[in-house]
Amino acid sequence: MYLLGVHLADHKLVRIALTNFYGISYDTANRLCARLSLHDRATVSSLTESQITQLSAYLSSPGSIPARKAHPTILPSSSSDEARPSMAANSTADPLRQIKIEADLKRVLHANINHHRNVGSYRGRRHASHLPVRGQRTSTNANTAKKLNRLERRGLHTEVQRREGETSLMELLRPLARIRFAEE
Repeated sequence: MYLLGVHLADHKLVRIALTNFYGISYDTANRLCARLSLHDRATVSSLTESQITQLSAYLSSPGSIPARKAHPTILPSSSSDEARPSMAANSTADPLRQIKIEADLKRVLHANINHHRNVGSYRGRRHASHLPVRGQRTSTNANTAKKLNRLERRGLHTEVQRREGETSLMELLRPLARIRFAEE
């Protein structure tokens, strides 16, 4: 089944299949299943149309879904309201109402990285040079990044260290291109 462009395998549990969304962890998937009253052992193929609609509506715009009550099992009374004056504030601080997934989350992450680059912080410079950002070793553990960025770095390296007597490929091909296209 496809839900919001993400494939969810029919044989998997719903709480496991939801982790295919970029930005949903196991803990978030469990909370989401509990919020939508989905059974712990429910598979994707056993979901009804109304449950699928409810799940897709929640994932597409979690802020528009009404917030749940802070403590549904506690009856409101005057003494409990005085003990917890911020009960209304707790319903707005619900982490599931502020969830970002897929493209929205990627957009936020790229904006944060670009902010660090523009500010010129240490983290921004490490991101810009494609090196580990969070204090990892670079002598042995950054080999993957070095392999992936080798072509980009090689291009910058040869551009900087061009000698005076050398000519570029474009300068060699320009007269041949003039001759070739002048004949037609």
